[in-house]
Amino acid sequence: MKNSLPLALIAMILLSGIGAGTILPKSTLAENHRPDAPTIIGPTSVKVGMRHTWSFNSTDPDGDTLTYYVDWGDVCGGAEWHGIYPSGVAIDINHTYLVENILIINSMAVDENGAESNMTYFEVTITKSVSLAIIFSGLVQRFPPLFPILRHLMGDEEIPFF
Repeated sequence: MKNSLPLALIAMILLSGIGAGTILPKSTLAENHRPDAPTIIGPTSVKVGMRHTWSFNSTDPDGDTLTYYVDWGDVCGGAEWHGIYPSGVAIDINHTYLVENILIINSMAVDENGAESNMTYFEVTITKSVSLAIIFSGLVQRFPPLFPILRHLMGDEEIPFF
């Protein structure tokens, strides 16, 4: 009689129409495959202080939704998580670098069941940004007699009248 209880329980489950999917977790029903490593498309050379956009895309063989891990390589906010996105759909993410350097963007995709892709690496060169305002300001300060009107407009000096 002791051994008949588990058999009776199994028989009741089978006769009730409850499928294995409602009893067993999804991960035990089928093998979960890891997503492909993301592709990264975007500029390889950017200017300090300017916002730029990179595109990230990964495909999951099981069609699972994805979340993207992105580490920009700088210390501005650290690593970020972006998602949830459908498999195979490219997403655009913006970032602004604040210092001149050569850095590596690291990214991976993680599917809804926790499977992680391999890491993707994308090198970015960040150079100084030079604006016309900075150039003109430097010229006015270096050669004051050559730019009396500009100095007047900038509030540095009145225009002398002869």
